[in-house]
Order: sequence, then C-alpha cells, then structure tokens
Amino acid sequence: MSQKTRFTKSAIAVAVAIVSTQAWSAGFQLNEFSSSGLGRAYSGEGAIADDAGNVSRNPALITMFDRPTFSGGAVFVDPDVNVSGRSVIGNNASQDNIAPTAWVPNLHFVAPINDQFGWGASVTSNYGLATEFNDSFAAGSMGGKTDLETLNLNLSGAYRLNNSWSFGLGFDAVYARAKVERYAGDLPQIIGANIPALVRAGQLSPQQAAAVGAQAGGISRDTQIAHLKGDEWGFGWNAGILYEVDKNNRYALTYRSEIKVDFDGDYKSSLPATLNPVNAALGLGLPYGTGGSTIDGSLSLHLPEMWEISGYNRVAPKWAVHYSMAYTSWSQFQELKAKGDGGNTLFYKDEGFKDSYRIALGTTYYMDDSWTFRSGIAFDDSPVPANQRSISIPDQDRLWLSAGTTYAFNKDASVDAGVSYMHGQHVKFEEGPYQFKSEGKAWLYGVNFNYAF
Repeated sequence: MSQKTRFTKSAIAVAVAIVSTQAWSAGFQLNEFSSSGLGRAYSGEGAIADDAGNVSRNPALITMFDRPTFSGGAVFVDPDVNVSGRSVIGNNASQDNIAPTAWVPNLHFVAPINDQFGWGASVTSNYGLATEFNDSFAAGSMGGKTDLETLNLNLSGAYRLNNSWSFGLGFDAVYARAKVERYAGDLPQIIGANIPALVRAGQLSPQQAAAVGAQAGGISRDTQIAHLKGDEWGFGWNAGILYEVDKNNRYALTYRSEIKVDFDGDYKSSLPATLNPVNAALGLGLPYGTGGSTIDGSLSLHLPEMWEISGYNRVAPKWAVHYSMAYTSWSQFQELKAKGDGGNTLFYKDEGFKDSYRIALGTTYYMDDSWTFRSGIAFDDSPVPANQRSISIPDQDRLWLSAGTTYAFNKDASVDAGVSYMHGQHVKFEEGPYQFKSEGKAWLYGVNFNYAF
C-alpha cells in the first residue's frame, strides 16, 4: 500500500477517535486533594497526619487524630500547554493554551469514636481534565473539546490494633460527567486529495469514489463530526495500613480499587448516514453518521487501581523527611469503545496503556508553634506509550517542584498554602495524518483552612 493510501485510511479512521487516548491518562488522574500535600509534592501522604486531608489517601490515619478535625479548601490549576503541527497535505495544525484553568475543591472531616475506632468522610476529585481547540482547528478530529469532571464521595473507618498497627477501610462513590466534541478540520481535504490513490489500490470503486468525494466536499472544517455527552456513578473502595515504629517514624501501604463507570448518554454526528454502508463495506472506521440526529450511546470507562507505599521520619526535633511511591495499573485500560442501542460501534480506539509510577520526596521544617514550612520534588511517569500520544492531552513525563507553609492561629485553627510548578518534557509524535510537537507546564496554587473541635 502506498504512503498516501496509508494516510488516507488513517485520515478516515481517525475521524472516529472521538475521545482521545489522553482523556483518561495520567493527565486526568488528580492528586490535588489538599494544600499541605501540594506544598510537599504529595510526598509521604499515606504516613503523614498533619491535617484531615491525609485521611482521603489512607483511612488508617484516622487513628492519629484525638478530636474531630475539619479541613476545606481548593487548588487552582493554571496550565500552559501548546501544540504545533502540520497535516500530511501541509496545513498548519498549531494552537497555544489548549488547556483552560480549573479549580479542584476538597472537603474533609475526621472524628474519633474512642481510642481504637474512628471514622472520616471526604469530598474530592480524583480525575478531571479539560482541553479546548478552536472549532476550525485543522486537526479537529484529534482535538476538539474534551471535558471530564468527577466528584469522589468517600466514607471510611479505622481500627487501631495496638500502639504500632492501624487499619482503615473506605467506600468510594464517584460521579463522573463527560462531554466530548470533535470537528472535521481538514480531513475532508485530505480524503479528497487521496481518493485517486484509494481507487488505484482497489479500495474504492469509481462510483464509490465519486460519492465519497461529493460528500467530503460538502463538509466544512467546523462541522461537528461527533458529540458525546453523559454522566454516571461508579463505585469502589480503598484501604490502608499504618505501622508506627514510634511517634517520629511511621510507614504506610494504601490501595485504591478500580472503579468502573458505565456511561449512558447522547451521541450525534453531522456526518451523513449514507456513509455508514460504505464504512461497513470497506472497514474504514468512520464515525457512525447520524445526519445530526441524537441517538443513545454507551461507553464503559475503567478507572485503574492504585498502590502506594509511604514513609515519614522526624529526623530532628524540627525536621522531618517524607517519601512515597505510587503504582497505577493503567494497563487495565486497553481500548475505548462506544456503542449505540442497536449494537452499532460509534467509535473504537486501541489504547495500549502501560502501568505507571510516581515517586516523591519532601521535607518539613517545624519552625515554632505558629509556622511550619515544607517542600518537595516528584516525578510522574506517563502511562501512554510514545506511539499512542494524542493532542487532546499530549501526555508526557512530568517533574514537580513544590513549596508550602502552615500558619497556626492557635491550637485549633490553621491555614495551609502551597504552590507547585509542574514541568513536562517536549515530545514529538504522529496522530493519524498529522505530525505534532508539544510542550506543557503548569502552576498550581492551593489554600486550605483547618479546624479541630
């Protein structure tokens, strides 16, 4: 098959890739559940118990609190992600600032029952993203608009076995809302330019070529080739173990289960339904055309399980170090497939994710009864293989640099502030008939208020 023919098949096929690979990658797995954690790059979170927010990471930490404690706040995410690229026919496919700013709120409450038992509750967001390309963007079939919001409601309890061992178990209810839009971009031009190659290769008859060419010629760049919107609940659990050598040294193992979210929502495509038989006959992978009509669609999304080991050591009266390593089983996410009520495949994409890890190291300085200072560094390993990257979120390995502080007004009330700089590597990749370069960075700012009753 010629290079042009391969590009043409790819161009037609990628029009069906409504939800990009990165819509459910590390780019949408959030750590921002507390501002104190932000200030130390979320290092040692399973073993630190300086505010109620840590309990959402490890329910066993509930036993570290001797009175009811509240924490509430938000982290502001300010990303700067730019994409430059060209299509196979030479059109510019570049856009700056594809990711908008966002707020990630959090609420936490912990209450001991007695010396052995306690419970806690939290409201956080463990997953979320938003990317926005112009409707007339040349690679609109790859980019478009992607918006995922989640709300995680957690209820947990803990039991202290003795002075060394504590165990915790929690229940997670996750509400997810997703909206994805893709646009034709310059795909009609690419298809039209390569129809002769398809005819020569015997993939299209002259009659089919004329029909496809006429239909492609009537599709403008800002034609919405796919729109999918839905919301649903998913359920899972988390557990943690805390081992205390003494009051200054402790270690933790935590686990968060896989959560399956079965979306049932609305799907529509402005592509004419008359293209569907051609797609089926030739196996070109076109999105299912509805001529602008709305039909029911369903998609199963598997949010991966995660393991984390953490440690906290107070190495001097005023100094502590903390560290962690998290392992996320992203290899559970191998495909993305949406189907209609009639069994029609609305779109399909082979994902091929790999498991990923995150390592973090930080330090805390307890200056006096009023001021605490912290810092941290972390490395996020991307779960997306180089040949699977996509411009929706051109996922990449990331380095975190963080700093933060806590000011205690008295023994009951305090405020946390944290800031992180997240730097992603520059990457080059191909997606369908497009070649891209991308670079990204982000600043994160967080504030939380804490109160012990």
